[in-house]
Amino acid sequence: MLDIKEIIKNPDLAKKKLQRKGVAPKKIDELLTYDQEKKEFLQKIENFKNQQNKISKIFATLQGEEKEKILLEMKNISEQKKVLEKDLVVTETNYKNLLEKLPNPPDEDAPDGEDDTQNIEIKTFGEIKKFDFEPKQHWELAENLNLLDTQRSAKVSGSRFYFLKNKLAILQRALIFWAFTEVAKSGFSPMIPPFLTKDKALYGTGYLDKKENYCINPGEDNLYLIGTSEVPMVSYFQDEILDEADMPIKFVSYSPCFRKEAGTYGKDMKGIFRVHQFEKVEMVVFCLPEETKSMHKKLLEIEENLLQKLEIPYRVVDVCCGDLGISATRKYDIEAWLPGQNKFRELTSTSICTDFQSRRLKIRIKRKNGEIVHAHTLNGTAVSSRPLIAILENFQQKDGSIKIPKVLQKLCGFEKINYTTE
Repeated sequence: MLDIKEIIKNPDLAKKKLQRKGVAPKKIDELLTYDQEKKEFLQKIENFKNQQNKISKIFATLQGEEKEKILLEMKNISEQKKVLEKDLVVTETNYKNLLEKLPNPPDEDAPDGEDDTQNIEIKTFGEIKKFDFEPKQHWELAENLNLLDTQRSAKVSGSRFYFLKNKLAILQRALIFWAFTEVAKSGFSPMIPPFLTKDKALYGTGYLDKKENYCINPGEDNLYLIGTSEVPMVSYFQDEILDEADMPIKFVSYSPCFRKEAGTYGKDMKGIFRVHQFEKVEMVVFCLPEETKSMHKKLLEIEENLLQKLEIPYRVVDVCCGDLGISATRKYDIEAWLPGQNKFRELTSTSICTDFQSRRLKIRIKRKNGEIVHAHTLNGTAVSSRPLIAILENFQQKDGSIKIPKVLQKLCGFEKINYTTE
């Protein structure tokens, strides 16, 4: 949520910033109109309350016609106040709905653009391997080696679900455990959060309005399956005041994730790239405003370090304004090279959310001088199930086998997945 005081202070600047995320300037004018109306209604209602209090104090001393006259006046005041209170509710609802839908303005250094085709490549790592055979896509490799079953999962759960089998299931567990412990070594407190959250947690992190959420009991307590552990982990400190001496607070969390992937039907239908259920190791940081950009660089550094150790070639892209979403002001995506698809595809990302989420969740920091400020929040994906795709495609061999990255071999207990896998 944005700070209305800052918008009132400089509405033209707010319009300029938000226009970069596609928000029409008239939306700011509408918001300011609602805000002014709200203040005027509140003042008029307060004036009527003061009149009622004054009349109440002298009412017992009145008699006859004078008392009748005052009774009529009190009735008139009460009716006018009720009308104003109804108007106030409408205005406050319009004000709240509009303010809550305004996205976090992009960082001044975020590139302009409307969608991911306008993201800017800023860095690459690793050599793109040249194969002396036609490289296969991950789903072909996995099915050939009896590592993946999407046909039976479709019978059990529907499309976009899967069974990981045999050595690929072991590789997945090794990947998740390895990344979880690697990030923890960097000073991140390991956490396993609840996999269900209330709607307040989704609202607070900016995910409530997304159509990809699974609500397991709508109309009751509105519990949602999480689409990312960012949701419970950012909500961990809701309604709390943290101490400056504890900043930054860094968490690394593991969770399964559940998403409907609304609006993506027809895309990536085969394999495990875009699915309804996957596992993820997520980093979440709470920090002071002046620490935000350095922490963002740190998160990106950790993500890159993990992929470098996995020996996966990748590029880093600076995400444009139109692709940032509601909460982020700056975002870097890391896209791995997938030889089977002959292109880069997103593997991880890291975002700055400034005080957007902490305002909604009322997470604040008390500075040493006593000043109270909203915490800044950041998030970053260490690994998800997607690196499996990059491993399968980049480490495939001519005989159909798959080599295992060296850092995972000990955890897996094998160096290769052979074509004869049972």
